[in-house]
Amino acid sequence: MKKFCILFVIFSFTAMFGFSDNLSKLSFTASPTASIPIGQSSEYFSYSVGGNLTFDYMFSRSSFFGIKAEVDYNYIPLVTKDAVSVFSTRGGFGINLINLKRFRVIPYSTAGYYYGQLTDGSGRGGGNLSLKGGLAIDYYFSPKFSIGLNAYYLYNLALYSGAGGSLTLAYHIPFSKTVNMQKNETAPSEPAPLKKEPVKIKEGKFVISSIKLNPVFPVLFKHYNSFPLGSAMIHNGEPINANDITVSFYVEKYMDNPKECAKIDTLEAGKDETVNLYALFSDSVLEITEGTKVSCKIILNYSTEDKKYTLERTAVLDIYDRNATTWDDNRKAAAFVTAKDPSILEFSKRVTGWTKGIKSRAINKNLSSAIGLHEALRLYGMNYVVDPKTPYKEFSKNKVAVDFLQFPRQTLKYSAGDCDDLSILYCALLESIGIETAFITVPGHIFMAFSLDMDPEKARKNFLHPDELIFAEDKTWLPIEVTMVDHNFLDAWQEGAKEWRENRARNQAELYPMHDCWKEYAPVGLPGVEADVTLPDKLQVVNAFQKEVIAYIDREIYPRVAELQGLIRKSGNNIKYINKLGVLYAKYGLYDKATIQFEQVLKKKEYVPALINLGNIKFLNKDLMKALEYYKRAQKKAPNNPIVLLCVARVNHELENYGLVKVTYEKLKTINPALAEKFSYLALRGEEASRAAEISAAREVIVWDED
Repeated sequence: MKKFCILFVIFSFTAMFGFSDNLSKLSFTASPTASIPIGQSSEYFSYSVGGNLTFDYMFSRSSFFGIKAEVDYNYIPLVTKDAVSVFSTRGGFGINLINLKRFRVIPYSTAGYYYGQLTDGSGRGGGNLSLKGGLAIDYYFSPKFSIGLNAYYLYNLALYSGAGGSLTLAYHIPFSKTVNMQKNETAPSEPAPLKKEPVKIKEGKFVISSIKLNPVFPVLFKHYNSFPLGSAMIHNGEPINANDITVSFYVEKYMDNPKECAKIDTLEAGKDETVNLYALFSDSVLEITEGTKVSCKIILNYSTEDKKYTLERTAVLDIYDRNATTWDDNRKAAAFVTAKDPSILEFSKRVTGWTKGIKSRAINKNLSSAIGLHEALRLYGMNYVVDPKTPYKEFSKNKVAVDFLQFPRQTLKYSAGDCDDLSILYCALLESIGIETAFITVPGHIFMAFSLDMDPEKARKNFLHPDELIFAEDKTWLPIEVTMVDHNFLDAWQEGAKEWRENRARNQAELYPMHDCWKEYAPVGLPGVEADVTLPDKLQVVNAFQKEVIAYIDREIYPRVAELQGLIRKSGNNIKYINKLGVLYAKYGLYDKATIQFEQVLKKKEYVPALINLGNIKFLNKDLMKALEYYKRAQKKAPNNPIVLLCVARVNHELENYGLVKVTYEKLKTINPALAEKFSYLALRGEEASRAAEISAAREVIVWDED
């Protein structure tokens, strides 16, 4: 018994590790069984008859390894008149030693549990370990059915051991499953078939046919790694099933290696399978400046029985030039928005640096940067020019017409572009400095918008004309009519807002956020040397920027100024309204006008809000001692006013009077914890406080007192 168990373990271990991976097949086998007792069992039993059901899963055919599960019933008469009914279930392994076209020889071993019961009506019975080892010989008379002989040795511990045999009938269930290597999230448009001679399917051969290939757009070369550029049909003309099928696609020069497109476990004889074709192009396709035709290969690898084959089919692939695209999906233009192009970075970074230190605190940071870039482009001499060959107005109506779009670097070089070219350029410049952008499309036209990085509710309160903004998905966008690049920024803004309102009212306007577009149409780097960009004169840009900022402030502020001046007159120069007018001027950076209003209030009364606000102006102008003087005057009048406590703590923090800061800030935390939390950097010192203030942007915040 001990020797048998050792042999059983060795045989099972060998079966587990001795197989290749050529085929997947599930088999169901039914057979009658008969056995004769061996050894001591022959003293108690005469013979055994029964039946067996087996399930086999065989991973490969050329060097077959499989797992097996079986159940059986045996009726074993005793030498006396009684008998034992035995039910068994086992699992194990099999190995294919001989594999021919129609025959196979498989030794196997299984182990499990049996339960036996006497048939004398007493109900006595019991169970124990059940071991079985055997040799099966199968003949395939069709791909799905086989008959065979099975010889085995059965050992039911503490009950019976015997040698037996059976006739078997098996049904083989083939697997035919295609695994696409990419997720086809968007079904490809039906490509036109190549004009090639039809493939003649020759009996007994595997063939590739019905090849359909869409033209390739180089700017979308990353896209084709995940979305199909075409399809092909494979046909198994072999008389037997084919296994381990892989389909690959390759274009020499423009791909580093073949792209594996699909795997098929098994394809039955005479069956077809259509697979999608993908390509992992290299950026060398962006060097194509004129459309071309190239040779491509569909490569098929498969196995039948113990033989492996490779089949190649050559086809012709059309590749457009690098500036080509179609408008069947407006998001495709996002691939041209190359925000990391060195020429774009140089232009945007330098202009933003020129205007950074002179912008008003009242103007949104993103808006200020956009004004500077627009005015720089205007002075650069950028022009809107309709492309006579591919005008957007006409080509956007034809979803399959091929349009010519410029990369931002090219538009800078040419100093001109169509509406699509200018939209791409604007978006690239703003994205290069971290400002989110979006395309806007209306019938026959495309322009752009940029994010103000501002909550819509706050934007509605802060902007005098919120109808000139776009509120979508909890973001605030400002539209720009890019064709008015030779006009002032405010004109381009107002025209863009008008176009959005009018077309949105007719449900004809769409907004495409750039970062959403990039998820499917990633931007690509244009190869070649950088554009020779000569920026306009710095002083001219700064002056134009300041002029446009003042114009914006005037547009926003003076309707409110007129309203407050009316209230001042009606109220008999009420200091509350005079102070509010001063705060309005101060918020827009008009500190001289604000100072006049606050001083006018203080001539009438030692008014705490006016003292705080005058102190704020001094604080902004870095006159810290004068600021502290005004704050102390306010503290004397209102020692528990939270805004006063905050201002005193802030100016002492700048003066590094940390002891006074601690006393004042602790008092503020007691009176107004929420306000204290916003300026938590005051509890820190030195560089640690500076980092905390930068992270929270608290240093940029000035609390004006309008009451």
